Amino acid sequence: MLICNQVDAQRKTTPPRKTILAPKKKAATTPTKPAVTQPDTLRKAAPVATPAADTTQNAGQAVVDTTSGGTEVTPDSLTERAAEEKLAKTEKPADSLHSYKITVDDISYLTVCPGTNITIPFTTNGPFDDGNTFIAQLIDASGKTIPISLPVSKSPVKAVIPSYKIGGEVYRIQIVSSIPVIRSQEVPIRLLQAPAARIEFMDGTQSTRTMPGQEVQLRVSLTGTAPWSFRLSDSTIVTQTLSNPHYLIVKPADVKAYKIAGVANACGSGTTSGEAIVNVNSNPEPKLELKEVEKIAKLCSGIPFQVPFNATGKFKEGNKFVVQIAERTGAFKTISPPDSTGYINAEIPANYKPGEYKLRVVSSAPYLVTQTANVSIVSTTVTTLQKDSLRLGENETGELTVKFTGGGPWFVLLSDGTYENNIQESPHKIKVKPIYDTNYQITSAGGLCGVGKFSGSAKVSVKSPPASITLEKLPQNMVCAGTTIEIPYKIEGRYNAGNKFTVQMTDKSGRFVSLPTTITPNTMKVKISNAAAGDSIKTQKIRIISSSPAVSSAIEELDVISPDQAIGEISGKGTITAGRSTRIQLKFKNGLPPWSFTLSDGTAINGTFLNPYLISVSPTATTEYKISTLKSGCGSGTGKGSAVVTVDN
Repeated sequence: MLICNQVDAQRKTTPPRKTILAPKKKAATTPTKPAVTQPDTLRKAAPVATPAADTTQNAGQAVVDTTSGGTEVTPDSLTERAAEEKLAKTEKPADSLHSYKITVDDISYLTVCPGTNITIPFTTNGPFDDGNTFIAQLIDASGKTIPISLPVSKSPVKAVIPSYKIGGEVYRIQIVSSIPVIRSQEVPIRLLQAPAARIEFMDGTQSTRTMPGQEVQLRVSLTGTAPWSFRLSDSTIVTQTLSNPHYLIVKPADVKAYKIAGVANACGSGTTSGEAIVNVNSNPEPKLELKEVEKIAKLCSGIPFQVPFNATGKFKEGNKFVVQIAERTGAFKTISPPDSTGYINAEIPANYKPGEYKLRVVSSAPYLVTQTANVSIVSTTVTTLQKDSLRLGENETGELTVKFTGGGPWFVLLSDGTYENNIQESPHKIKVKPIYDTNYQITSAGGLCGVGKFSGSAKVSVKSPPASITLEKLPQNMVCAGTTIEIPYKIEGRYNAGNKFTVQMTDKSGRFVSLPTTITPNTMKVKISNAAAGDSIKTQKIRIISSSPAVSSAIEELDVISPDQAIGEISGKGTITAGRSTRIQLKFKNGLPPWSFTLSDGTAINGTFLNPYLISVSPTATTEYKISTLKSGCGSGTGKGSAVVTVDN
């Protein structure tokens, strides 16, 4: 009976094993789903998705399944569970107990093109899971992120820059882990730009006429990252050019169309456009026309200029070209010497008044006339600085008035270096900010016709406080001779450009002498001169002076200590029994604390500010103490006196 009661009690206090395991199989109590035909892949995957368990646990689970109605586990439920486990695994958060970090190595040396492969090395810190992987992500200017690599388990990552990304822009790259999800720092990377080329003539047209063997200049405009290489349709090859646009001269014997067969740079091949057709005729009809007339819309008297024009076809031997000009209602007059080239130098005579005129080019054999261009003759600029008198406060800005006549836009340079150009209106206000009283004049001024005539002056006064120097509180009132100290100071008012600050100190006769001085915005570093011979401490006066204007600070006093003048005196007398201690005394004079000393018994004290200084000694026999060495802030010193301690056995 006793045994049975014990067993009964044990059953009541210990819940059965199946009760513990029941919650784990709660999903098994749901009604059985209708039979559904599953794909073979799911059926095969079912055993893999079932987690392993020992036989004891399986036995417990069997009891639970029996009590819950024995619901059958289908492949569908196993696949769902496997998916949930996989999702949980990939989204595992970082363990707060560990420090995780991914650091991308320096890739600033990389210059890559869209569509190319790059290798990104990185380092990690932290216990990443065994199944963890790393991928590279590319971030654009808007913050959009895309993956650019396959997952890898360790450094480096091999990534591909998408071909559709725009070259010439700055992107950012980062490395991201999967278990847990950790992101590296963002590293900038600039993509090179793919090339493009367009071919045309110098005037931007796509066709021209010429005679056999005559030179024709082609222009190739390039975009993308330099240098470029390209090939023309006539097999001409240009390699590694940095010129943009790039100019070529051709001499076709027959009609020929020039295209760009291909263009390339560090990013590979690019796009091409344009076509330059040269119509070659051995006996074409002569034709004469002006071009780029906007370049000669405004002209200046007395200044040579070029008139660009096209002369195509076959002109007679001895033909010459001249430039002619006329008032709107007047006759044309020649203003250039005869010339046989496509650019003629001409010059407006000085007696032509400013106004509106017409310009043309004429050939002699045969006699041909270009279309007329409307041009304006403008006068030389005359600039006047208005006579102003301004009074400004310290650091204030004022305005001076400048008037212009003649062809603009204009420019002006004032005597203090103030400069403005591309001025479109007259009169014009120009801002100045003088430091001192300044008389302004014009150093140079002009307009479309170059430097012109200029005159005028203006005076600007600057109100500022009187110059003064304040010698701030010295950081110490006792220094060693020969050392360098910093003296704080403040200044007010305006000092002239050649002004110099100097620190001065009195000599033995009381006369102020200058010390070597290094100036900084807030302090002056000065080297203190040695004290007079025989003096251990001397009170000297110190001040700061300026040269322009001549100003002096208040005078302060400074105690200057000669080096190697410290004296240490040891004293004391006593009787002790063996094993006891007593104190002896040291007094210091001269020198700059702290003091360091060594006694004759080897006792050493390094850097004390106490004066007098008491030191305990415990000799085992009667001892006389003396100072062996002494040093202070101003060098070595000497010791004197002695202390005797008698030991009574």
